[in-house]
Amino acid sequence: MPRKERITVSLSQGTARFLRSLRTKAHSPSMSALVEKIVADLQKSAEMEQLEKYFVAYYDRLAESSILEDSAWGALGEATLGSPATEENEHQLTGAVR
Repeated sequence: MPRKERITVSLSQGTARFLRSLRTKAHSPSMSALVEKIVADLQKSAEMEQLEKYFVAYYDRLAESSILEDSAWGALGEATLGSPATEENEHQLTGAVR
């Protein structure tokens, strides 16, 4: 387990009341655990936002032909992976013998 660091913060009474209420609703074992969870959620959100910006920039740079090709490959994968596997299809894919 990573080493913990103690910090002290001063919060408004309303913020402290909110955190205590949230801790109760979330069934958090401690205020520290609640703050760790809030920070982890914020970090994940920031990382997802950065990843989304990366993908938007990537696709904005692509030529129209590349976008159409990616779309076609995506549709093929979706159709292939989205279809329910039947016993016959599974047999063909795995080469399994009954």
